[in-house]
Amino acid sequence: MGAERWLRVAVSVPTEAVEIVSYFLIELGSSGIAEEEWKPDTPPPAWTLVQGFFPPDRDSGTLLASLTNYLQGIATEYPTLLTCIPECEVITSDTWQDRWKTHFPPLPVGQRLLILPPWEVRPVQSRREVIEINPSMAFGTGHHATTYTCLEVLEALCDTYGPPARALDLGTGSGILAIALAKLGTPSVWATDIDPSAREEAQKNALVNGVATAVRISAASLNELPAYFQLVVANLFASTLTALCPALTQVLTRSGHAILSGIQSDQAESVLQAFSAPEWMLVERCSKDDWTTLVLRRDSD
Repeated sequence: MGAERWLRVAVSVPTEAVEIVSYFLIELGSSGIAEEEWKPDTPPPAWTLVQGFFPPDRDSGTLLASLTNYLQGIATEYPTLLTCIPECEVITSDTWQDRWKTHFPPLPVGQRLLILPPWEVRPVQSRREVIEINPSMAFGTGHHATTYTCLEVLEALCDTYGPPARALDLGTGSGILAIALAKLGTPSVWATDIDPSAREEAQKNALVNGVATAVRISAASLNELPAYFQLVVANLFASTLTALCPALTQVLTRSGHAILSGIQSDQAESVLQAFSAPEWMLVERCSKDDWTTLVLRRDSD
């Protein structure tokens, strides 16, 4: 089987504009988003490379023109966007992996997890659970602040309450959070994503990590999933999380936990307004770089 071909559209933008530019690329039809990532213990850079991936037969000129017009349109809020020049090229999956090897070193997370790309040698003696993730066009390698914090919180919740009997990873991307749940002892994990490329990648990663029997990859919407889950993790856009609040309230058990991430710090209060008492209680707010992860519990009454 030959390498896959993709039309890659890339642009460096101010880091605070990453979310809205990523969302626009998805609206244009991108099959996935990749952001240039940095080490979790270092401050975020002023600029971040954002990349979208399209079928190779898409018209590159039209895509570049649409993105350029969008950047100019939001430059009143982010003036430096006027200097951004999007680029476009056809790449293969092999090219992608070779180009990004230096960006994804082994990553210990918490006390029990170790994220490894496939080209790294697995440690012979380690008490950590190894999660092998191949950097791809599906979001989630563990290096981004949102994914990293979700992994830390997952481990802490499993240590405190024990692994949940059934968990949901909403918008699974690469499948990294679902795989982590299975590695931490959850016997049944539903991992959903509307993007078929992400589902395919998540399935590959689940197989490589030996958790394919515990992780069920699905395109089902929230109202099509079985109720109930003891834990839900959703690393999505803040606006998406807010819109999903009623449905998440229905699928989570009383006293169950929800981990909400992908929230820029200045948007955390708007998400908390949606996930408010008496249905929800804030357990913990984790901030890293310019991102916030919220840990919430459903009211037990």
